[in-house]
Amino acid sequence: MRLQLLSMTLAYDDARFFGSVIFTNPDQPDEKPAVVFIDHADEPPWFRLTNANPDAHHPEAPEMVEADRIMRFLLRYAPERIGRAAADFPQP
Repeated sequence: MRLQLLSMTLAYDDARFFGSVIFTNPDQPDEKPAVVFIDHADEPPWFRLTNANPDAHHPEAPEMVEADRIMRFLLRYAPERIGRAAADFPQP
């Protein structure tokens, strides 16, 4: 399955962040988009992912893998995008 990022929304307050990421499959444009919810966690990797599709909640589902990759990149290299600093997310 090939995925294309359609939308990513993150909101944050003083204590946590949350949001969602939506992917489409360019090979099947009429298929319903895949949605993964993102929530803050207090320990590495600093976020939790929940697939909106209960049948694809497995961590190896393509949308879960891609959402994980995006979040790890964001928290490591661009935490200011969610109002934080790199020191807020120590890397293992």
